[in-house]
Amino acid sequence: MRARGYDSQSKPSVEAQLKQFAPLVRRIAMQVASRLPRNVQLDDLIQEGMMGLLDAINRYEPKPGASFETYAKARIRGSIYDSLRDEDVIPRHVRDKLTLVERTAEELRQTLGRPPEDTEIAQHLGMSIDDYFAVLDSAMSITVVDDELPDLIDESADQAKALQQKQLANRIEDKLKELPERERLVLALHYQQDLSFREVAYVMELTPGRISQLHTQALVRLRGMLSKEQAESRDD
Repeated sequence: MRARGYDSQSKPSVEAQLKQFAPLVRRIAMQVASRLPRNVQLDDLIQEGMMGLLDAINRYEPKPGASFETYAKARIRGSIYDSLRDEDVIPRHVRDKLTLVERTAEELRQTLGRPPEDTEIAQHLGMSIDDYFAVLDSAMSITVVDDELPDLIDESADQAKALQQKQLANRIEDKLKELPERERLVLALHYQQDLSFREVAYVMELTPGRISQLHTQALVRLRGMLSKEQAESRDD
């Protein structure tokens, strides 16, 4: 059940808001935890998420078309991801594998003129499809920590940072159009409709594990495209 809306005319106390939106924090923390190594504790993620919620309560200013719940989701996720980056939960060898997959996917996209299939990427890497999927599974936590799609431009940030966020969001929006249809659908259901992987799996009639792989593959493609674009802009 979704949390009730935010009434800017009769603002409740901080304590009341923390209690009201605590289920939202837990839901987001559980979504993140489902894609992280088992040594990451859910309670720790919830605690970080509550700090993000408190930050949202203190900083939110009502604006047309931007609800408190939407703003709070971005702050909660941001607080959780920041804590994961600080702890560096991702092994170096896993990051190296992901970088190789990113580069390969982008090279094949440019060569083929379309997004490459999983089998084509695996073949180019000299892997079986099962080994390739194992790389995606091991890289899930990286995409969670590094590449969550921005839900909201933080207008409370300084002007330079807000502009960078907006530019990144625009770049990602352009690149999303180049993803395969199923991967676009997974991202839309997960980020825009706020469905868990299990719920997305039910809608798409796939297993939760396959949805996780499609999610990771989509973010791997996006990382590769954005990295290539950034490298080309530096060369110009």
